[in-house]
Formats: sequence, structure tokens, C-alpha cells
Amino acid sequence: MPKRDATSPRIDPVVLPSLLYGEAGALRPDGRVDGLRFTGVDASGADLAGAVIDECLLETVRLDDAALDGARIVDSVLDGVTATRLRGARLALRDVRLEGCRIGAAEWFEAQLDRVDLVGCRIDYLALTDARLQDVRFTDCTIGDLDLRGATVRRTAFAGSKVRELSVQDARIEQLDLRGADLDGIDGLRSLAGATISTDQLPRFAPLLAAALGILVE
Repeated sequence: MPKRDATSPRIDPVVLPSLLYGEAGALRPDGRVDGLRFTGVDASGADLAGAVIDECLLETVRLDDAALDGARIVDSVLDGVTATRLRGARLALRDVRLEGCRIGAAEWFEAQLDRVDLVGCRIDYLALTDARLQDVRFTDCTIGDLDLRGATVRRTAFAGSKVRELSVQDARIEQLDLRGADLDGIDGLRSLAGATISTDQLPRFAPLLAAALGILVE
């Protein structure tokens, strides 16, 4: 058996059981839903604070201005979910796949992401301030602003993804693989220790690194 790369995200495919169809009314604060499929549901404005969503499929669900503060989503798939704004302070995602999701602002302060796979997602503003990320992968995603200020980041990687602005001020980075990311700018370069970039990326970041270190280039 080949040796596993210690820096690569450790993510297994989410395998869902046979699902029953769920209705929007099941999505309520402090509620628990297990083994349900929500398809084409409009849950805009829903208050899901403290809810537990376990082994569920949310397919083309609309969550405009929904609140997931303190909610837990486990062993689930979010496919084609859309939201103009999706609050989720202290949100916990574990063994979750997000595919083809379109979100304006995802405000997930102090969230916990464990074994989370994001594929083909577009998020204009992904706020993970003071969050904890472990085994997270972005594949073919487009992120406007990715805010990791104060976050703890371990085994997180990008593949074929575009990030306009990455903020890492005061972040604690153990393994952050940026080699597959197309980055326009980085804020907080001094906190980027522990990240990996490619030799092709280095010339683009050289002026930013020099500025962060107070080096004058003439």
C-alpha cells in the first residue's frame, strides 16, 4: 500500500443511505433531521440555529439569509445549494461534500470544518475567521475573498481553484497547500509560515513577500 502523504487532506467519499423525502418544515432551530433528501426546497430565511443534519442530501436547496449558527452538518452532501447570504457562526461540518454550491457571503466565524470536500463551488466571500480547518479540500472552486484570519489550518489544499484575496493574518498554519490555487493577493504574509507554494507562484508573490519583510526592491 502506498504511503499516505502526511500533508494531503484525508477525506473519504460521503456515502449516503437510502433517503426519505424531507420538507422545508423539518428544517427548524435546534431540530434534528436524519436520512432525508431535500430537493428544490426554498428554505430562505430559515432559522437553523443549533440544528443537527445527519446523513442528508440538500439538493438545489435555496438558503437565502438562512442562519446556521451553532448547527452541525454530518455525513451529508450539499449539491447545488444557493444562498445570497448564509450565516453560520460556530457551524460544524464533518464528513461533508459541497458540490456546485453558489453562495454570496458565507459568514462562518469560529466554524469547525473536518473532512470537508468543496467541488465546483462559487463563494464571493468565505469568512472563516477564528475557524478550525482540518482535512479540507477546494477543487475547481472560485472564491472571491477567503478570510482565514486567526484560523487554525491543518491539511488544507486547493486544486484548480481561483482565490482573489486570501487573508491569513494571525492564522496558525500547519499544512496549507496553495500549489493548486490561482491567487491574486495575500494579506498577512507573515502568518503564511507552514504553507506550500509552487516555484511558478513564487515570482508573482515575490513583491508581496518583499513588502511584508520591509525589503525595498529597486
